[in-house]
Amino acid sequence: MTRIAAVALFLLAVAYAQKPKDEGWTDLLPAGTDRDLVLNSCNSCHNMRVVVDARKSRPDWAKCVNDMIQRGAPLFPEEIDPIVAYLSKAFPPDLPKLVNVNTATKEDLVKLPSLTPEIAARILDARTKAGPFKNAEALRQALGMEKPDFQKISALLKYRD
Repeated sequence: MTRIAAVALFLLAVAYAQKPKDEGWTDLLPAGTDRDLVLNSCNSCHNMRVVVDARKSRPDWAKCVNDMIQRGAPLFPEEIDPIVAYLSKAFPPDLPKLVNVNTATKEDLVKLPSLTPEIAARILDARTKAGPFKNAEALRQALGMEKPDFQKISALLKYRD
């Protein structure tokens, strides 16, 4: 193997090792027109946890996106507005903080909008039977909910801290 090929292979291995681990955070991004754009742009530098945990107004999301561009985020000018619009709709300042579905009490769960006491009880029952949930799809299947109904609550739940 030539020296150049060895260096290229080494750099590729280093780049792969530094790719942020997702750990299921991308599952918590709500469906939307520009979801894939956010995933491709933001997930190239960090995992989606920092995005999913954030709650910001549209101007604050715009500042955040511009800050990421200053740090080297690979965005085209025409991508900025769609990303800011998606983030400000998906994670507005009045959206409740995420609740860990694997450790939450029934009281914690019923505080979330669209999460009824019946759904909270079903979550606790499913958690007792199945053990901790690794991701949104595992919880959805355990609850036997259709995707459109589940999406109403999925953006409010996380599966690890």
